Amino acid sequence: MRTEHADVAIVGGGIAGASAAAYLATHGVSVVLLEKQDRYTDIVRGEWIAPWGMREAQLLGVEDAFGLGGAWEIREWTQWDETTDDPETAETVDMTRFVPGVGGPLSFPHHLVCELMAEQAADNGARVVMGARKATVGDGPVVRYQTDAGDHELRAGMIIGATGRGCTVGRQIGVTMATSVHHWGGGVRVEGLDDWPMDVQAMGTEGEKMFMVFPQGDGMARLYINFPTANKHRYRGEGGTERFIADFELDSLPDRGKSVYAAARPIGPLKVWPSVAMFPERPIVTDGVVLVGDEAGNADTVLGTGLSCSLRDTRTVCEILLGDDWSPSAFEPYLAERKFRMERLHFGAGIIAKLHCEFGPEAVARRRRVRELMAENFAAQVTGLLNMVPPEDVPEFGFSEFFAERLFRERV
Repeated sequence: MRTEHADVAIVGGGIAGASAAAYLATHGVSVVLLEKQDRYTDIVRGEWIAPWGMREAQLLGVEDAFGLGGAWEIREWTQWDETTDDPETAETVDMTRFVPGVGGPLSFPHHLVCELMAEQAADNGARVVMGARKATVGDGPVVRYQTDAGDHELRAGMIIGATGRGCTVGRQIGVTMATSVHHWGGGVRVEGLDDWPMDVQAMGTEGEKMFMVFPQGDGMARLYINFPTANKHRYRGEGGTERFIADFELDSLPDRGKSVYAAARPIGPLKVWPSVAMFPERPIVTDGVVLVGDEAGNADTVLGTGLSCSLRDTRTVCEILLGDDWSPSAFEPYLAERKFRMERLHFGAGIIAKLHCEFGPEAVARRRRVRELMAENFAAQVTGLLNMVPPEDVPEFGFSEFFAERLFRERV
């Protein structure tokens, strides 16, 4: 077994892990980044990042990886929906005005951005190991892993667990997750959307589908659908991708969605998943190990803040690691800030899921009532700010049970 040493070992080369490696290496920390894929490929991950997440990327110095990786600015958000009588009158929001110096959210091919971040980390002096499989964490701290060249042992001062929802590191240090599933989701990357306005994202609900179109420029886009758990087998098996794309034939969209369903050609795999919210039941920091990103717990994906959270986690943890104290107590500010942030995001995701990912006549009537209330009182839209600005900047009243009760109560 080959043994090497580093100040920090990072298990997981996604957005969180690769950005941490790039940032720490820039500041003279010796880093080894372990990624289980032999090369980065499209495995269908989040590909939309909020303006506040891009601010975190700027602070970490990894924003160029997004631009060079094909990130595309989305300037407008149109809420097409079955409760809107005419698609031409659907509400449109200018998303470029929320975070100065950032612009609108970005949509991008996840695997290409990760690859560029890992290259940046290597250029900064980190050692990047692709194809690092079967990573096991032990006291020391130490990480043992396998590559095609054999078995390896990596001894470090700190291990960052960034393996996503698989929680590879978290499970090994005894972190268990309480989970909840509200609905299922699926996504596929497509090309051919030449008639779709590339600066406009679509979101809405029709029938038993919450649909999303996130343009990526040059006629490419990531299509998503959220659907009831009872329909979880709808897109499995032969012809699943074709059925998925065909489900964008929607009365809610202009021209009934023809610019999507009749034009889209898949350029990546279709993946479906339960939209799991995860709540850590034990501290995500131990002596020698800290978890970041989805491995540390996450909100329902319907909110779209997973990547922004990953970058915030990374920045907060890395700033601590630039100091001299790496004991568990040094990470208490990280734990406190993350607890506050995730409580707000879980609350906000619950409202969004109830509003857009519940289906049937009662849900339609509820959504119509809420849309009328939001049109009358702008304050009722406060939860939507979570897609744009950091949770701490959203007014506190939007996270109270009183607010939720007022939002969803039947009007008399």
